[in-house]
Amino acid sequence: MSDHSTPEQEPGFFAQLLVGLVGWVGRHPLWTCLFIAGTCSAALAFAALRLEYQTQRNDLISKHKDYYQRWLRYSAEFGEDNDMVAVLKGPSRERLTPILEELADEIRKEPERFDRLFYKVDLGHLQNRSLLYLPSQQIRLVQDHLQSMSKLLLAGSFSQEYAWKSVTLQNHFFEAVNSASTLRSAADARPDHDPVLKQLSATCAKANRFLENPDDYQSPWQRLIETDANQQDQLRQPQYFFGPDGTVAYVVVRPKKNEADGFTFDQQSIRTLRELLSQLKQRHADIDCGLTGMPVLENDEMEASQNDSNRASWLALLGVALLYFVVYRGMRYPLMTIASLLVGTIWALGWLTLTVGHLNILSSAFAVMLIGMGDYGILWVTRFGQERQAGHDVQEANRRTALSVGPSILTAAITTAFSFFAAMLADLQAVAELGWIAGCGVILCAFSCFLVMPALLALFDFRGAQNPDILPIAERRQSRRPWLPRLLRQPRLVIACSLGTMAFLGYYALQVKYDHNLLHLQAEDLSSVQWEHVLLEQTRGAGIHAVSVTSTPEEALVLKERFEKLPSVSQVHTLASIVPREQERKLEQLRDIQNRLASLPPRAKAFAHDLPKAEDLQRAGKDLLASLERLPPTLLVTELRTHLGSLLERLRSDPGSPARLKVFQERMVRDLVGDLHDLRDASEPSAISLSDIPASLQERFVGKNGKWLVRVFAKENLWEYEALDRFVAELRTVDSEACGRPYSILEGLRGMQIGFLWAALYALIAMVVVLLLDFGSARHMLVALFPLAMGMIATLGIMTLLGYALNPANMISFPLILGVGADNGVHVMHDYRNRPRGRRYSLGYTTGRGIMVAALTTILGFGTLMIAQHRGMASLGLVLTLGVTCCMLTALVFLPALLGLLSMRRQENVALVPIPLTHDRAA
Repeated sequence: MSDHSTPEQEPGFFAQLLVGLVGWVGRHPLWTCLFIAGTCSAALAFAALRLEYQTQRNDLISKHKDYYQRWLRYSAEFGEDNDMVAVLKGPSRERLTPILEELADEIRKEPERFDRLFYKVDLGHLQNRSLLYLPSQQIRLVQDHLQSMSKLLLAGSFSQEYAWKSVTLQNHFFEAVNSASTLRSAADARPDHDPVLKQLSATCAKANRFLENPDDYQSPWQRLIETDANQQDQLRQPQYFFGPDGTVAYVVVRPKKNEADGFTFDQQSIRTLRELLSQLKQRHADIDCGLTGMPVLENDEMEASQNDSNRASWLALLGVALLYFVVYRGMRYPLMTIASLLVGTIWALGWLTLTVGHLNILSSAFAVMLIGMGDYGILWVTRFGQERQAGHDVQEANRRTALSVGPSILTAAITTAFSFFAAMLADLQAVAELGWIAGCGVILCAFSCFLVMPALLALFDFRGAQNPDILPIAERRQSRRPWLPRLLRQPRLVIACSLGTMAFLGYYALQVKYDHNLLHLQAEDLSSVQWEHVLLEQTRGAGIHAVSVTSTPEEALVLKERFEKLPSVSQVHTLASIVPREQERKLEQLRDIQNRLASLPPRAKAFAHDLPKAEDLQRAGKDLLASLERLPPTLLVTELRTHLGSLLERLRSDPGSPARLKVFQERMVRDLVGDLHDLRDASEPSAISLSDIPASLQERFVGKNGKWLVRVFAKENLWEYEALDRFVAELRTVDSEACGRPYSILEGLRGMQIGFLWAALYALIAMVVVLLLDFGSARHMLVALFPLAMGMIATLGIMTLLGYALNPANMISFPLILGVGADNGVHVMHDYRNRPRGRRYSLGYTTGRGIMVAALTTILGFGTLMIAQHRGMASLGLVLTLGVTCCMLTALVFLPALLGLLSMRRQENVALVPIPLTHDRAA
């Protein structure tokens, strides 16, 4: 893009090829247009039929990674783990429970859309075998307790009435005296662990409470079965998935894969479930509901980014067309240039469909990139117009244009393409695919320029040949006019201000932050994102969890115990916890319990007690107090003496106490009978097997080949990188073979960050090599890269000042800025090298305007991304706009001043060389 005329040189090999191609096109423009129309139609049809959109983040990573191979093995065993989460928000647990059942019924009516539903755990049918979940040692204690009650339990039918009536407070006093005597004689006596004393202490306390207030009766009996309360609740009634406050519930459902659905196999299932939730909300106005989960988030993100890309592409085309209209003062050249750009983009679409076959969240913006980088038509029409004004006909003007700017277009395209192809060396599949798509797209846009522009100019340039002598004087003057002359008169001031600004922005550039959180990239108003935040507030790890695969239930329980000890783990789920261990041994114990409880009186039977005598109770109580005095004053002994003393005092001072005590004892016996019935009902000697477990649990925790699954949930928000990294690191200390979404997200985040950095480095290396070959001078190469380096520093500094951070979406901008931003310095450096020697350098107006227009088209192409709803894409547009703008400004302001100053010094050095005097001059 030099403003200085140079003698026409012998064209090189590539220039001759371009001249031959352009000549053939100029002679057969209609056939060329038909060829272009046919190939574009074929590319569009092929893309419409075959192009896929990959929404899952696993699709962005390299398939040879160890964690990905583990994920594939897990998916083959347990199916794809892509559950959607329907979230319901309402006033209370009681209100939401029937609505959950209603939603589940509606989901079951859509088997062609959903193949797995999980919204509750119903183990009520196992309640009659709940003792199997106790350790065998604990069941042994139950047996011992029943052994101590053998006289009561084994009484015959004639003596049963008498035996149960003998369960009185006075007889408890006698038993406690015997226990105290035994404890006194034992060397290792432990009064606090004596079951008789513990039971009597509780009985005395409850008796005192009842005697004081007969309406406040509580059963005095200690639990015969010491089990986990949560486990007992799970066996008594269905367990739905609620948040801590009971106002938020969720349903987990997996979409059924159907490749015919098009955009993504999840899309139709997502749409169907959203319709069901909408109808549910209409029927129940007091609740709110929505859909989230990884497949929903990924699908919505892909849809939003695709819509944003399409909208940005058309806006970029419109903006570039308007810019061309302003520059060219007409519609013909802008339309031709836009047509060339569209053809190259359509070819690139067909080529990526043929070679890659899909787009992802990164490569979906390729069209906007090509609009910003592939606008080579502007160079062609600018040179063509000059040749026409010089008096050449269309065919000759196209030939001369091919000779002059054709090689530079080809070189620029190859340089940019190689900077993208270098990204294919990055160890991240998405980055490599983007490098291939963008690199090939740039070359196809250049090839489109060589076909479309000569053909359209041959068809639609109706001007006749012009006399070169009538070239406007103003245009001649303009060709010699310098760029920003006032600034060029003060090169030292420009350089000082530029370096000062770079130092200021460089300080802030070093403070730029990196945000790994993928939720921060998505549009804030997306329903799935908003409901994901609701879910995170209630259950930190509901959406993202890790999985570990074992061969046996015993191994699963061992892993569960080890995982639960990790600081970052909130809970661990495995089906092995529902299938008890050591069942054969426990079944024998349960048979013994059943035999001991075979002759229980009916549950509702009432035993009428005799009225207790206060003096007999006083006497027995005093004997017990005397026995307790001789025991060590442990906590239980002290507590029992206090309760017993209060009871005896009440019997002495209140004449009505014996009558109320009679009622207490009758209710006490009835409760004991009920507790023993509950024990018998929970000890059925029948083994629990997998066939007893609900199918919804089996399909989530037992694989096709009998593998057992352990699901591990985190305490913290795994969308935050630090929490995610900590969680995965801790899990690896327990099971190095664990996998799941946390692993793929973490490795994907690391891979994108490192991959883009390596892609930028490879692109820079490729650019350095190409520029060295072009300039043949390392010094000129470094000077040409000054605007790029300064532009990158300024971009990072401005980002920090504006409060923006780097993220996995806008990191892609750096290879792009390298490819686009370096062209400005290269054009200025070529202009400098082509200047007349011995003359102070100044950048020509037409060259400066060409750089500015080319940069503005790129800014328009990338700047339209800033209006995207997808925050990651909007940040990408911002960084690209800042980067290209800063690179343009440094190339048009700083670099000409620097080169002007260098040319002044060289001119001074030349002036200082002594001039030899001739003899005439000496004379």
